[in-house]
This record gives sequence, structure tokens and C-alpha cells, in this order.
Amino acid sequence: MRILLIMRNTYAWHREHIETLERMGLEVHLATTVAQAADDGRFAGVVAIPEELEGAALAEHCAAAARRLGITSAITFYDSDIAVTSRVNELLGHRWPRPEADAISRDKQLQRTFLAAHGLPAPQFAAVDGVEAGLAAAEAFTYPFIVKPSALAASIGVSLVRDRGELERALADVARLAEEWGGYFPSDGPEIALLEEFLPGKEVTLDGVVLDGRFHLVGVTNKMQMPGPYFEEDFYTLPFRTPQEEPELVAAAEGITAALGVRHCLFNAEFRQDSAGRYRVVEFATRMSGGQNYRNLREVHGIDPVRLYAKAVLAGDDADALAALLDGEVPRAATPRAAACIKFAYRTGTLVRNNAGDAAHSPHFRSYIPASQPGDRLRRAPEGWYEIAGSLAVAAPYRGPADIDRVERIAAELDERLDVVVVPARTAAAAS
Repeated sequence: MRILLIMRNTYAWHREHIETLERMGLEVHLATTVAQAADDGRFAGVVAIPEELEGAALAEHCAAAARRLGITSAITFYDSDIAVTSRVNELLGHRWPRPEADAISRDKQLQRTFLAAHGLPAPQFAAVDGVEAGLAAAEAFTYPFIVKPSALAASIGVSLVRDRGELERALADVARLAEEWGGYFPSDGPEIALLEEFLPGKEVTLDGVVLDGRFHLVGVTNKMQMPGPYFEEDFYTLPFRTPQEEPELVAAAEGITAALGVRHCLFNAEFRQDSAGRYRVVEFATRMSGGQNYRNLREVHGIDPVRLYAKAVLAGDDADALAALLDGEVPRAATPRAAACIKFAYRTGTLVRNNAGDAAHSPHFRSYIPASQPGDRLRRAPEGWYEIAGSLAVAAPYRGPADIDRVERIAAELDERLDVVVVPARTAAAAS
């Protein structure tokens, strides 16, 4: 069978996802803006997407290419292509896609309105279109509170503000990001930023898969406690430290997916505890966690969400095929099979060399994905957002809760053994 993989960008971060499609025996055709993809032997063909195409025109372009190739279904793992992929599947004749649900998951303001309308747990918020509007809306909030872009992921542009001066700087940062990352922001409204109540408790991320309208938990990942003022993400660790809290999180995820009316989708939600210890939804998306999280979830819990989702997409609206989706599939393990962690390689300066180095010889090493190239300048927030050298994934045997802390220590140790070399920015400038 053939399938169209729509990923205008970032497909290099989803190597494991693509390998799963290949192991399923699928002939994968990639639709992308990345010119080098034409030389990638993993793909049976590459559909070039012009940079200027967006929205309905982009969907028509991809659907027309799919018809020419005899392809009846499309899939994506890229946040910015979720909604367009739904439209492509509609254009190919499927009844199961829900583009309106995908549009909500791409816009944090729409998410907040949606959660409030359906009585789902969420923080207080206000959407604003610039600095002046943000200063006015702040009158309804108690410091400290959060300022974040209405789009973007990985905590890019998110900051904790403690007074009016910090609020002005944070709003100016978001306005700058809205100009630099314009293609990521929804085009149907002027709001670029959210003011949001600060939740002081721990933060976790939940991943699941919806098959024929039913939500299935994949796993809950511990995240590094981020006190602010900036929220650079790091240490995505499995298994969940407090599994007794899973029912509360699953109930919220089931409420969201039911209210969205989704039939088939990957699903991710970020939660943070309020001062009373209750989880509230920070954001959600009809996709799963990116990058190496997929492999770690599979190694720890057994269940393969990408394979299941791809099977559902290919089954479409066929009742018999949908009824057999779980036949022969590995169920979610009742006891964790391993402990796993993702550690971002944060560095500051101009990158000279970037590879796994000696870390690759460790039995705990799983993969290292470079995110930057030699010559790139790496900075930390607020000067730069998500400017990491790369992403390191490690795993270790799981015998009990102590192994969760152990795998984080392993990740930190192997981060130091990466062959990542930077020179201070001033030195690099002087040398040039």
C-alpha cells in the first residue's frame, strides 16, 4: 500500500516514525519543502511543496499529487501540517478526518476557549494582540503569571513575569517571535500571545492514540520542573513517577478527545498541577510528542502508537478493518519494561563539531539527533529559544522507582560525553 507523508519540515526528527511505516510494508511518498529529500532513499517518491503554499491551496496541491500517485490516505507527524493533512484526507474521500479539531490544537487561544466551553480543567487566560493589549489585560491577573505565544511548541517564548517591566519585555519577545516564526502562527486572528495563570506544581506530558473514537493511553512522561522565568525544556523521563495519578489525566484526555469528536488521531496533552495539586491542561494537540519520545514510549510501555494510528488511517471508514485494528498488536505493558530519558544538549557559543562521540559506546545510548550544524550560534533564553545542539535519548533497565532518577543521571553523564564543541561567540567573531 502507498501512503503520502506530509511533512513540510522536521522529518529528520522523525526517523523512528518513518521506519515504522517502512516496517509495515508501506510505500512512503514524502510531500515536503526540503529540497534534499529528493536524494533520500527511504522514500519511493518526493512531492515538492512550494514554500508559498498554505491552507486550502496546499491541501489541493497534496491531494492532487496523491491522486496522480494512486494514494488514498495521508499522514503527518509535524505539528504545523496536522490540519492540512486532515483536509487532504477529506479531499481523498474520507469521512473520518476532523480538520476543525486539528485547527483547535494548533491555536492555544482556541484551546482555552474550547476547554472552558466544555468544562475541562484549564488555567485562567487572556488572549492579546500586542504589548498595549497585554498590559491592559494584566489588570485581571495576579503576579506572577505566564506569557506565551499563541502558537509554537517546546516552550519557545514562554516566560514567567513578576512585574510590569518583565511583562513588557515578555510581550515584546513574543511580538518578535511572531514576526520571525510567522508561518507557525494561525492566520485567522490577530492574537499573538496569551496571558495565563501560573500553575506552581509539577508538569507532565501525556501521549495517547484515538482509534475509531476510543482513546488509548500510551504513557505519561515526567518533565523537568521549570520554575521560570524562562521554560527551556529538558529531561523527558519515563515511566511516570506517580502512576496512581494516571486516571485523573486519562479522564481529562478522554474528555478532550470526545469533545473534539476525533475518530483517528495521535494525541498529546501537557498538564501542570495547581496549588491544590489538581492537574490542569496547559495545552493539547492531535499529534504525539515529537522526536525520540516515540521510541522511548515504545521501549517503556510496549504499545506502538504510530503503527496503530497508521493502521487506522489506512482503514479509514472501513468498519471491518477498524474492528480488527488491535488484532495481534502488543498491548500497553502493565509494568514498565525500561526507564528512558531524553536530554537536550544545551550549549552556548558557535558550534564547531556536533556528534554522539564517546556517548554512543554506552549500553544506555539509544540515539543522538543533531539539531544544529557547525557554524550555528547557540544561545539560551531569552536571547535564543530552543537553540540546542541536539537531542540525546538513553534507556536503562527498570526494576523500581529509583531507576527513574538513575536514568536521568545517566543522561546527564552521557551529555558530557557527546562530541559537541562550541567556541565563545566573541572568539568566533574575532577569528573570522
